[in-house]
Amino acid sequence: MGYAFYCKAAALAIAAAMLLCGCRERSSDSSSSAPAGGELSSETASASSPPPAEASPAAEESAPLSPEGGEGAPNAYIAGVAAEVTARITTPGMTEFERAKAAFDYIVETTTLADPVGLELWRVRGGEGDSLPTFAENRSLSVLLYNIGMCEDYAAALTVLLRAMGLEAEYLPGLTWSTEGFLVDHSWTVAKIDGVWYHLDTQLEDNVSRHGAINYRYFMRGDSTLSASHRWGQNLIDSGLLTEGQNGEIKAGFIPPACPRDYETPARRRLASAHPPDTAAIRAAVEAEIREYEEKNGPLAPMELNTIPPLFGLAGYGPED
Repeated sequence: MGYAFYCKAAALAIAAAMLLCGCRERSSDSSSSAPAGGELSSETASASSPPPAEASPAAEESAPLSPEGGEGAPNAYIAGVAAEVTARITTPGMTEFERAKAAFDYIVETTTLADPVGLELWRVRGGEGDSLPTFAENRSLSVLLYNIGMCEDYAAALTVLLRAMGLEAEYLPGLTWSTEGFLVDHSWTVAKIDGVWYHLDTQLEDNVSRHGAINYRYFMRGDSTLSASHRWGQNLIDSGLLTEGQNGEIKAGFIPPACPRDYETPARRRLASAHPPDTAAIRAAVEAEIREYEEKNGPLAPMELNTIPPLFGLAGYGPED
């Protein structure tokens, strides 16, 4: 009942989650189709977006978000990983906007879309006495350690990084349109930057980053712009697309503060050329590290990791693959 048992159970759960939900493209019929115009329609975000202004009273009303599980106290190992990344990509004196953009750029520039890896490493490197990670903490690890993940991991990593930088940030599950015109489950981040809440979607930004540049289509967007391509919170409840149980979960923890406006779109950023990570080699190295730990310390106790996406779970939303 050591790592072999645990790894098999965890792998089955994660594989099922990644195949059935998240950022995979889906091909069968669905009762929902994309709005006229084809590709994701939040292209409305452009350099003509209005500059930031004082937050409206509605924007300051912060509803509770992200019932992520865990034990309350931050996981010390994951907090250390986030602090190390933060130290590499920020400098003293950066504004909140500059910190948010540095985190957004880092994830878009370095992350490859693939099944996550190493989600159990906090148990080995931090010790089993460390606090149980929240969902966002646990799912951030693959991106923060190895630059690999699905949309849940992109969103979790940005959420955890922004928090490490001293900003308020929350993981937000919802729906978006696939390139084939179907609504599928998705996740992104909302964050309070210079007193105003905004949507930030690193994984879709990565999808649309073409010709070696980040265009910031999904960076610091308001509700009006993002609602052209995303469904979340009350507008997702009102859509009638979900079950009563899912609607109840949204009401309990995933109604974000209002995001009243777009931030002015930054200038395009050239992407540094990078080779995709060798995921097979990374997985082999992680497995070897855990085996070595167990040889010295005894088998890891079986544990269900806090990695199943909230709201959509293993079933996901949208056509079958």
